[in-house]
Amino acid sequence: MSPAPLLLAVVLASTALAADGDTRIAKWKDDKAAAFILMFDDGCVSHVKNVIPELSRRSLTGTFYVNQAAGQYAANKSFWEKDVPAAGFELANHTLSHKGGATPADIVKEITGANEAIHAATPTLPWPRLVSYGQPGGIKKEMWTIGKDELATVLKDNLLIQRPDFGGRGANIAFKSGPEYVAHLDKAIKAGSMECIIFHGVGGDWIAATMPQFIELLDGIEARKDKLWVTGHIPAYKYASERDAATVQVGEKGAAKITLTLSCSADPKLYDQPLTLVTSVAAGWKTCTVTQGKASSEITVKDGALMYNALPGSEPIVITQK
Repeated sequence: MSPAPLLLAVVLASTALAADGDTRIAKWKDDKAAAFILMFDDGCVSHVKNVIPELSRRSLTGTFYVNQAAGQYAANKSFWEKDVPAAGFELANHTLSHKGGATPADIVKEITGANEAIHAATPTLPWPRLVSYGQPGGIKKEMWTIGKDELATVLKDNLLIQRPDFGGRGANIAFKSGPEYVAHLDKAIKAGSMECIIFHGVGGDWIAATMPQFIELLDGIEARKDKLWVTGHIPAYKYASERDAATVQVGEKGAAKITLTLSCSADPKLYDQPLTLVTSVAAGWKTCTVTQGKASSEITVKDGALMYNALPGSEPIVITQK
């Protein structure tokens, strides 16, 4: 689901902002407390039948680690390659077959082949781009023949970003009940972190969470929507990387106008996730126009502050009192 260049919303004033024009970069998009990612491995049939319809019904998203050479993918090939990208879900690299390879060269082909297939399934998205990588588990030692250093090089060369470690995050492994799933949401909120749960089957297939457990988790997410940014792995990774490499400078600050510059040292060709800024304005300001480049929106100030999403770069951000 591609973000718009500039999205605006009302926000409560931040106690961290003291003077007019003072601006902070929110830790997560829309000033949410935490980022949360629903991850799904192996392109299971239950993802097609159970998961994606339920996520779509609730306007939620997820990251799907598929194996393009596996039978369950072939059985729903058109769905994975047309319907899923069209709906904005994130396709991620889980290797072609999930079987490993007899030589390091075989592993490299498994990884690069999966990347090529993701590219082919998403022709309207920029390429090259960052892609999430989830290393397949359960492979016999003799069939995972690539060393850590060589693997790291392959991932770097192919712009693959490793997801958080599976340990402590596996559905029906680390979590065995609905309340345990929901508790993981609260853990992320308390830590202010990027967290995830990694599923295999849901209501079917293997290592499966039950549908009631999955529904309880989704209900828990909806109950915490004011605190959780539910997104894909790469948008969350980009946001955190840009946030940590970005700075905001106040330029002009007048009676009815504030000009800001948002800069970032990350490569803008790969790191193009808008960042959320929170800016303090004068007490008498009620409605503002926020403009960056060709994008412009009007928002209502609440409690002396406003929130808006902006792209780091050379185009200034202009806030004017209406």
